[in-house]
Amino acid sequence: MPSLPATTTRVLEEVRSAGLDLSRVPGSSAKIRLILDLRAQLGETGALRVVDVGCGGLSQPLNVWEPLVPFADRLTVVGVDIDHLEPTRRRAEELGFPMTLQRASVLDLIETFGPASFDAVVSTQVLEHVPDWVEALRQMHGVLRTDGRLFLTCDSGDLGRGRANRGWLAGKRAYARLAARAPAVGRALRPLASGEWERGQRLDEVGAGARSVGLEVELLERYALRDLKDVRGDSGARLLALAFEEALREEADTAAFAHLYRILYLRARRP
Repeated sequence: MPSLPATTTRVLEEVRSAGLDLSRVPGSSAKIRLILDLRAQLGETGALRVVDVGCGGLSQPLNVWEPLVPFADRLTVVGVDIDHLEPTRRRAEELGFPMTLQRASVLDLIETFGPASFDAVVSTQVLEHVPDWVEALRQMHGVLRTDGRLFLTCDSGDLGRGRANRGWLAGKRAYARLAARAPAVGRALRPLASGEWERGQRLDEVGAGARSVGLEVELLERYALRDLKDVRGDSGARLLALAFEEALREEADTAAFAHLYRILYLRARRP
């Protein structure tokens, strides 16, 4: 049997040494990298106060936090969203994961919590749903303490999409604009269309946006190949997906394959 690539071996060892609950890692390789990086910061500081921006969800809420349940006594987590907080509360109770939930918008973080309130900000798959996403980054930067980190995933605007998918996303954005101007019409059409704005940012846009609000970009990469975004099965398959993508990124010019990657991952520090 051939030996595993060095990158694969390194990533698998990183996961094992992090002491994570591997049976609960999510299928998105970008989220696995986020979890590993968050765990590394926890190892550096000993304890973290974190705000999870956009924590609400109907499907698999808190999947980022499940592998970190063994470290719950060292984490103070505040979950923020404008909707779907009740499923998140129930899942936190099932996991035995203490978490404070608060209804608030990503555009009101500084007003809600005050400046420099957290050691880390976590945000997964939120940025693509915010028209003024640079202001969202400014808000996340504003609630970070000095040397605090932002861990963020979002849909990639570099992903190659078919005509039908492009039309569907354009329709979602048009509906969101209509609902904002005419709430009554938006409510009437709600059963037919999602009100979530959706436009994935390009990698260069995310980097420029982060730097424009004062963040120092530490890592900005493409993750989640088409066939690997939602890897099912045992934890080994999920971890191998991450290792494979990292190995491919080191062996080839990722920019040439940008249209294959679904998710961007940003790790940035407030200087």
